[in-house]
Amino acid sequence: MIKIAENAGFCFGVKRACGMIERTADSGKKVYCLGEPIHNRIYNAMLEKKGVTILPDDGSVLPRDGVLFIRTHGIPKQTLERIKAICPEYVDATCPFVLRIHDIVSKESAKGSYAVLLGDADHPEVRGIVSCATAGCSVFSTAKEAAEFVKATFDDENAFFAAVQTTFSKTEWKLFENILKKLYTNPKIFDTICNVTSVRQEEADRLTKDCDAVIVVGGLKSSNTKKLFDIARANCKNAVMTEDAAGLEPYFNNLKNSNKIIIIAGASTPGDVIQEVYKQMADLLNDELSFAEMLDQSFKTLNTGERVVGVISAVSPAEIKVDLGTKHTGILPYDEIVNEGNIDLEKEYHVGDPIEVMCLKFSDVEGTVMLSKKRLDEDKYLAAVSDAAESGEILHGAVKEVVKGGVIVSVNGVRIFVPASQCGPEGMDIETLKNQKVPVRVFEYNAQRKRARGSIRSAKRSERKQRLDDFYASLTEGQKITGTIRSITSYGVFVNLGDADGMVHVSDLFWGRPKNPADYFKVGDKIDVYVKSVDREKERISLGYKTEETNPWTIFNNNYKVGDDVEVTIVSIMPFGAFAEIMPGIDGLIHCSQMAEKFVQKPETMFKIGDKVVAKIIGIEDERNRISLSVKAIVAPEAYEADLKAAEERAARKAAAAATEE
Repeated sequence: MIKIAENAGFCFGVKRACGMIERTADSGKKVYCLGEPIHNRIYNAMLEKKGVTILPDDGSVLPRDGVLFIRTHGIPKQTLERIKAICPEYVDATCPFVLRIHDIVSKESAKGSYAVLLGDADHPEVRGIVSCATAGCSVFSTAKEAAEFVKATFDDENAFFAAVQTTFSKTEWKLFENILKKLYTNPKIFDTICNVTSVRQEEADRLTKDCDAVIVVGGLKSSNTKKLFDIARANCKNAVMTEDAAGLEPYFNNLKNSNKIIIIAGASTPGDVIQEVYKQMADLLNDELSFAEMLDQSFKTLNTGERVVGVISAVSPAEIKVDLGTKHTGILPYDEIVNEGNIDLEKEYHVGDPIEVMCLKFSDVEGTVMLSKKRLDEDKYLAAVSDAAESGEILHGAVKEVVKGGVIVSVNGVRIFVPASQCGPEGMDIETLKNQKVPVRVFEYNAQRKRARGSIRSAKRSERKQRLDDFYASLTEGQKITGTIRSITSYGVFVNLGDADGMVHVSDLFWGRPKNPADYFKVGDKIDVYVKSVDREKERISLGYKTEETNPWTIFNNNYKVGDDVEVTIVSIMPFGAFAEIMPGIDGLIHCSQMAEKFVQKPETMFKIGDKVVAKIIGIEDERNRISLSVKAIVAPEAYEADLKAAEERAARKAAAAATEE
C-alpha cells in the first residue's frame, strides 16, 4: 500500500508566486527572479527553460529591463529599496505569512523591543525578517539556546518579543513558548509559523507512526521539507528524503519489502514530481491504486464546511473579499466575521493579509463562495474552553451580564456561567464585576449543550500563586531592585517589590550608629535595594540597602588621609577625650593629650556637644576602624611637633635597648 499525505505539494503561498511567474513568462515578457523562486531544483530548472533568469539572491545584480520577481521567502528591506530605485518593474511575490512577520517585527522594533527569533539564521526568509528588527535581533535554532539567552539578558518582559520562521519546527517552537510563559508573567509571543506548515507537520507525525517506510519529497535546501524529514525519521527508521524519483534508486532494496509506504512532500514540491515518485514506487511494489486516485486525496477542490487559508484581496465596511487560489472568489460578510461587539473592517483587516475561513455556500454561476470566520472561530473557542476544563488552564474574558445566582463571563464569545459564590470574597457585590476583565477557571463543560461553568475566585487565586512562584524564582542573591516603601517600623522598612514585599532590617539600612528609619524615609518613597535571601515557604524576602559603595569608612579612605586638617563636630564627651564627627557615620577621637598645648584633665571644660572645631588627622587604623584627631596640632603646632620628636626618640631608645638585650 502506498499513501500520499493529504497536505502534499505546493502550499498556497508557493502556488500563488509560481503562478504569477509562469503567467508572466508565458506572456512573452522578460522575467527575472531574485534568487531561486522556491527551494526546488527541478522546478527552478523548468523556469529557466521558460526563459526566466535567476539572479543572485543578495541583490548584487539587478535588471534594468523586464519584470523582476521577489520570491516567496522575502528579502531584506535594504535590497527592496535598491530594487525600487533601479528596476523599472517588479512584483513582490513574498508569501503573505512572511510579510505578516515583517510587519510584526517592524512595529515591535519601533517600540524599542529586541527580537528573539527561532529559525535558520542562513535562510533567506530569516535574513529578510532580521532586516526589519531595527532594535536588535538574535536568531536561534533551538528552544534551549533561545531560552538561555532570554533568561540571561532580559529582566523586563517588555524589553523583547519572540517570533518564529514560518517553516520552523512546531514542536521546538511550542517548547520555547512554554519556557517563556514560565519565566515571565505576560511575554510578547507571536506564533508566526504558517498554518499550512503546522498542518503538514502534524499530519506527517500522525502518518509516519504507522508505516514501514516514509519517502519525503522536496528540495534538499527546503527548510519545511527538512522539518518533515526530521519528523519522519524520528517515527520511522526506514525514512528517506529525495528531490525526485531518480534519487530513490539507492534505497530500492530497503523499500521493496515494505507493506505500507507513506509519501509526504514539502510545500515547494511540484505535483508532477510527486507523481513520478509515486509511479516509481508503484512499479516497485506493483501497487494497483492509480496515482490519479492517490493524488486526488492531496489536491482536493474546496467543499462546504472546509477550512481554508486565503489572502485578503479587498476590504469594505460591509465585507471582505478573499483570494482562495481557486476559480471562486471568497466573500466574507461582516456578520460572519465577529462574534460580538463592533469593529471597523477597514482598520482591522488589510489587503494582502492571510486569513483562515470556512466555506459555507458555493455559487458556480456567480463564481463566488460565501465564507465565515465567525463559525471557524466559534469551533476554535469552544474547543479551547473544553480543553481548559480538562487541563485547568486559566482563560480571560469580560463579565457581560449579571444574572440570577451569578455572572456571565464571555471568553471570545463563549459564555461561561460563574456562580456568585465563585465570583470573589463572601458577601461581595457582584454588580461591580459588570464589564470588568477577569480570569476564569472552567470546572465544567457540556459539549452537547455548549455550556460551561467556572470560577473567577479560583482563577485569581491560581494566578496570584503563579505570579508569586515566578517572582520568587526570578530572585537571585545580590539582585538589585527598585521598590516602594510600604510601611516603616523601628526595626526596619517594608518594601513593595511588585508581586511581593521584602524587609530591610535597620542594621542593613545604616552604617555606624543606629538610627530611626522614620527620620530618613517615608511611606511611598522609591528605594534601591538588593536581595540578601529568599524563603519561598515562609514567603520572606530579606533585603539590603547599605552597600560597600555607601560604607562611610570606604568613603572616608577615598577622601581623607593622615595629615589632613578637617572641621569636625563634637558628638560625645568621655573622661579620656571627646568624639568628633568627621562625616556622617565616621567619628574620630580627640584624646585629652591632643585637646590643647597641655594635657586637659576634664574634657568637658574644653568642649561641649555640638561644638565645631578644626583638627588634624594624626592616625588611621583601618583594621579597627579608628581615627585619631588632634586640635593641639592646629593651635600649638610647635608643642605638637616637640611631642612627636620626643615620641620618636623614646621609640628609638626602646628599640636599641631591645637589640642590646638580644
